[in-house]
This record gives sequence, C-alpha cells and structure tokens, in this order.
Amino acid sequence: MTVAAGCFWFAAVFALGFLLGPIRMLVLEPVLGPAGAVAVEAVPMLAAMVVLAPRIARLFEVPAEPRPRLLMGLTGLALTVAAETALVALLRGRGLGFWAERVETPEGWIYLGLLAAFALMPLLRR
Repeated sequence: MTVAAGCFWFAAVFALGFLLGPIRMLVLEPVLGPAGAVAVEAVPMLAAMVVLAPRIARLFEVPAEPRPRLLMGLTGLALTVAAETALVALLRGRGLGFWAERVETPEGWIYLGLLAAFALMPLLRR
C-alpha cells in the first residue's frame, strides 16, 4: 500500500501543480518575474503538501514509521521527476540537461526545495 500511496501522492500534488503552472506563467511571471512567480506558487503547493500528506497516508493505511513514509515520498518524487522530464522533453524538446540548469537560477532553487519538501513531507507529517 505504501507504493500505491506514493503514486496517489504524486498524482494529487502534480495535478495541483499542473493547474497552478499556467497561472504562474500567464499571470504572475509578467508582474513578479520568474523567481517571484515561483515563490508565490510555492505557497499553495507547500500548503497542499502539508494538508495532503497525512490524509493520503491514512487513506492508504501507511504506517506512521519512518521507512514506509519515506518510501511514499520517494515514490512520489521518482514519479514527479519522470513526469517532469517527459513533459519537458515533449513540450520543449529538451533533454536531461534542464535539471542541471535549474540550479543556476533562483526559481530553480525554489523548485528544488519544493521537490525536497515533497519527498520528505509524508515522513515529516506522520
């Protein structure tokens, strides 16, 4: 059930990010710039993670022990990285190098921080 919880964890948070992404790009970026827009988007993403992590774990009966909760988070992270890589390849025609480019920008660091929170939130919210 832990891997299934991780899959659902991925789907729930990725869907929210998929909905917020166009708002960030079309509305927030022209006003706040890339880093400001990602920072504003990070707030509801982080709030959703805080709320959803324990609920999804309970729904899938993931024990409140470190290993199962971390496995849930890491499963979600692996699926997120795979989906993000596939989307960037399909929509922008870019390879894996875009991950390295993320560490060169403030918005990339914010995003990588969100990925770390995403992986660890099931463990932290047990």
